[in-house]
Amino acid sequence: MLRARTVAVLGCILCTLGAACDPGARRAGPGSHAPAPASWQPAQPAPPEPPGATTELTPPSQPALVTFSELPALRFAAGPALRVQPIAKQAKITALSPDEKSWVLELGSDSRLITPAQPGGIEVDVDNGAAAFSVDGRHVALWSYQGPLRVFDVASGALRAKSELPTCAARFRGPDEVVFHTSSKQDDARLLRLPLAGGSPVPMGGARAADSCHASLDGTRWLVETYDRRWFVDEQGRQLALPRDPSPGSGVAGALASSGDRLCTGTDAGFSCVRYPDGAIENVWSRPSSDQYVVFDPSGKRAMFRYAPRPDGVNDGYALVDFEARSVRRLDGMKWYSGSMPAFTHGGALLTVGSGQGLHVYDVDRGQKRLAAHRPLYGNFTFPHLPRTLVAGTDEPMDLFLIRVP
Repeated sequence: MLRARTVAVLGCILCTLGAACDPGARRAGPGSHAPAPASWQPAQPAPPEPPGATTELTPPSQPALVTFSELPALRFAAGPALRVQPIAKQAKITALSPDEKSWVLELGSDSRLITPAQPGGIEVDVDNGAAAFSVDGRHVALWSYQGPLRVFDVASGALRAKSELPTCAARFRGPDEVVFHTSSKQDDARLLRLPLAGGSPVPMGGARAADSCHASLDGTRWLVETYDRRWFVDEQGRQLALPRDPSPGSGVAGALASSGDRLCTGTDAGFSCVRYPDGAIENVWSRPSSDQYVVFDPSGKRAMFRYAPRPDGVNDGYALVDFEARSVRRLDGMKWYSGSMPAFTHGGALLTVGSGQGLHVYDVDRGQKRLAAHRPLYGNFTFPHLPRTLVAGTDEPMDLFLIRVP
């Protein structure tokens, strides 16, 4: 149960982010859940796929070859300092709505949904999970690797749909449906559709093991992996096995795009990617590169990777690839600080890196380097459909700060 002072802090967060606080609004107390609509029915375990269903994809016999142009290096000029707005204490944020008025927090092992109608928050029975809002901000899904999956109407706080299945990841398909992939170390994890109007999850395609899942924001493309196997999975649940590292015991090679549509590899011969489902081979450049610690933006437009700028072969340089523009350029002056993992905002507009001095924000579109000063800010949280808004956090347990980059 949350302490009274923590709940009070949560009740103020909505005002900080710019939403109206209604003193007369009903607040859900700790442990309470919004009522389910009358049409909702409990979800049951998924039935097996009908016999004869097609579950395999055929790789292209002659995939397209795509070349990229190397542009001049991007050099960042110093820009004005960024303002930080305190929004919560001893919490972690897992989702922020596109209108910045609703979000999901982790407080200890509890998940809490904060909305304009519920500024005190709705406690959700999802422990140490993940969350995602629909594009229009009307619904939010929360899930965890051990299960369950819950989908709420944001305006009313009503529970719209749920599943008890362990969930690897979930995405919204339009306004009325969620697609999700279950998690399992056995070959029985599946892609399923969950209608918000009620009913049980509907399985799509075949089964596979799933330790982690990456997916496009519309849920049409998935990259699913275990320690030694990887698959591309399309919106019908059909799968294509991806290449494996031939070295025994070393797992798989390459980096999977968080947008669910690329496998990228960096070697002494250069950096390249395979794009799915068409299998196009993207030859980014021929400089010695690494596929460790590749950072992708949520939309799949851009990525950052490391390369070796000197003959000693040390991969301590950074490069930016734009998959839409088919270009690559070196990043001069970008620094990776120990203790923080870089992150891209939506569309790759901002590259963020935490540090003991604050959050460093590299504005890729404007060529500026800016600092949100606070000691420390190691956590950097970015969100789909928010190219210039992010949340930074101190060391564990985190105090959270909203940062808007004009």
